[in-house]
Amino acid sequence: MTNQYNVNIAGYGLVVQTERSAVYMERLTETLNEKVREIQKTGGTANYLNVVMLAAMELADDVLTTKESVLKARKESREFAEKALRFEEETNGLKERLRVLEKELFALGAEADALRKEREKIQEKFERRNRDLLEVLDNALK
Repeated sequence: MTNQYNVNIAGYGLVVQTERSAVYMERLTETLNEKVREIQKTGGTANYLNVVMLAAMELADDVLTTKESVLKARKESREFAEKALRFEEETNGLKERLRVLEKELFALGAEADALRKEREKIQEKFERRNRDLLEVLDNALK
């Protein structure tokens, strides 16, 4: 729905048709008038048309600078998102490697337990034979 507003820019009345709200148009008008007052304070020109044009140029400069900043921020945001994705992929790879290492560690632990039991059996066998040999020696010396 198109609305019609009477606005006053630097003392000149204008009729504007827009879909914007009255509150928005008041803010827009006040922003331009503030810029006009800033330029008038510098005393650079007395011609209202020049003052308004300078104010419009400064506001346009603000818009372009803001657009550039937004584009730069979006680019940086994409770069950060790409880095985050790479870090996530790297993290997932490291997690998978950790799972593999945990399985290997578990297998090595089981193997170490089996070797320990085997060593204990061999040690028992050795001690039993030692006792038997000592007994044979004792009997032979008697």
